[in-house]
Amino acid sequence: MVRIETERLTLRPFCNADAGEFAYLAGDWVVASMTSDIPYPFSARQAANWLAPARGEVRFAIERQGRLMGGVGFYRRSSGIAELGFWLGRHWWGQGYTTEAARAVLAQGIRKRRLPGFSSAHFIDNPASARVLLKLGFEPMGHATIACAARGRDVEAVTYWLDRNQAVRVLPAYARQEAPRSRWRAWLGRSRPV
Repeated sequence: MVRIETERLTLRPFCNADAGEFAYLAGDWVVASMTSDIPYPFSARQAANWLAPARGEVRFAIERQGRLMGGVGFYRRSSGIAELGFWLGRHWWGQGYTTEAARAVLAQGIRKRRLPGFSSAHFIDNPASARVLLKLGFEPMGHATIACAARGRDVEAVTYWLDRNQAVRVLPAYARQEAPRSRWRAWLGRSRPV
């Protein structure tokens, strides 16, 4: 998996050495209770098992100056639509880091993976995630109940959608650039006499 550099952050693959800090940050009740799949309490052993992405998942560690801050990524469904998810340790809330990281991941998904669109959701008691999704160009689509591992029950959530065309309009210019074509694809795409 690639590394992505933003203005203030590095997005990189998670590694086993992240397990302890990941458990500490994501295992905080105020963080875990706003995610669907992080339990509470959250041990380093559980974190180590969570770090390896499943098939169809793209997960990045959010890092600033060499320090793990959170995670962002997506799960690609069989339909091709990707579900965006993110979390950030509470020490870094309110500084735009989640928006910055998620914007870069969305751009990578649109540009490199040619995804047709993204869905996402947040629990109704999480207005901060709503603000992030709206800044990224997502539009609210409806309500659903989503299981929350930390709370041990289903929680009402707001669902969102961002299609490819809208993403290209709201993401940074580098998302609009076409991915460089490989030599083989360039050769296949060249003009042929008729």
